[in-house]
Amino acid sequence: MKIVVIGGVAAGTSAAARAKRVNPEAEIIIFERDSDISYSGCGLPYYISDIVEGREDIIIYTPKRFEDKKGAEVRSEHLVEDILLDNKEVVVKDLKTDEVKNIRYDKLLIATGASAFLPPIKGSELEGIFPLRNVHNADTINKFISDKKPKSAAIVGGGYIGLEMAESLLDRGIEVSVVEMAEQILTNLDDDMAEIVHDHLKDKGVEVIVGDGAAEFEGDTMVEKVITQSGCKLKANMVILAIGVKPNVELAEKAGIEIGKTGAIKVNEKMETSVENIYAAGDCVESKSMITGNQVWIPLGSTANKQGRVAGSNLAGGNDRFKGILGTAITKVCDLAVGRTGLTQREAENEGYKVISSVVKAGNHAGYYPNYKKINIKLTVEKDSGQILGGQIIGEDGVDKRIDVLATAIHNKMKAHELIDLDLAYAPPFSVPKDGVMVAGIVADKKRNK
Repeated sequence: MKIVVIGGVAAGTSAAARAKRVNPEAEIIIFERDSDISYSGCGLPYYISDIVEGREDIIIYTPKRFEDKKGAEVRSEHLVEDILLDNKEVVVKDLKTDEVKNIRYDKLLIATGASAFLPPIKGSELEGIFPLRNVHNADTINKFISDKKPKSAAIVGGGYIGLEMAESLLDRGIEVSVVEMAEQILTNLDDDMAEIVHDHLKDKGVEVIVGDGAAEFEGDTMVEKVITQSGCKLKANMVILAIGVKPNVELAEKAGIEIGKTGAIKVNEKMETSVENIYAAGDCVESKSMITGNQVWIPLGSTANKQGRVAGSNLAGGNDRFKGILGTAITKVCDLAVGRTGLTQREAENEGYKVISSVVKAGNHAGYYPNYKKINIKLTVEKDSGQILGGQIIGEDGVDKRIDVLATAIHNKMKAHELIDLDLAYAPPFSVPKDGVMVAGIVADKKRNK
């Protein structure tokens, strides 16, 4: 069996490794247009901030090491230009030599990922304006900071990457402003929770502008200012474009593979596309919400790895299934950890649920133990049934533990009042006898029964 994998980052390498374990006799080739494979995209801001010292620390496998350890052939700097369905071939261009070859496959995986969304803003050609999507982008940003020593930077976009980069640039001694077109940063949170992060950034000296997008970049050869749609002028010796990403579906679309309503590739639980023997996984595909049952597109490294594993098993003859996602995610914004899972209140209401939400401030551990901090917890619950639909948690310590508790509760379709029955770990350095997630459940259940 010959398996071809298009894309060599999270989903592609996960699939290739799994397929080789399931069927050691399979011939597996990964084609990756970049020179790097199997890197942590989530780690790029920390490489730029120097928390992670070298690029090699965020690259999990080089092509050679992957071949040696996992047994799959890797051809980096190779671009798949076309999929010939009738011949079961891919047309591949070697980007180093420009040589083009047709490569046969028995099974094919599309793991083309997503690309940074780059809107046509006037002045985008100026030096000092960067997207951040791969290791080369991070290398270029690092070199620019080292060579040009910018004193100010503007982040266009207030999502995860934008705010992680705000922290990274602050750590490099650069003044930072954030420009977000929406009425709040972190649009995947409810506004009351996003406001906590907004205020924290302001306390750190970051200028945060919401409800106002970037209209123009000004400068001679290098960017000097960002002009917003309202006419506000921000000094910026560099700009990070973090407006969002879009799924790379052009190759699949060209081959006649069905694209879903979200704009990403449509797949079933086995990660099969609409074309026999062709699978897809990672940031280029949509997933099923485990709450609503609807198709959603939420590109996350954790999801890509899990989808890749399922696809790899099935490419090699297995029968695994990917059941869906809750959209569980966490990020670090200066001193705060920001976590979410399931649906926000706004998302649930938009889906037609009748909901109530509880918001509580709870201790990260016993109040008498050093470094006591408050955690903000918001729980969203279906009013009639009491089923937990989502949770958002923001705080300095203990957020990761508690958001995972809520993700597990939602996965198992628990109700708010059942949280009090959880047998959670307690000791003064780690928690309180009645943890905040329990209190949030109690408060939500009381509100529901009023």
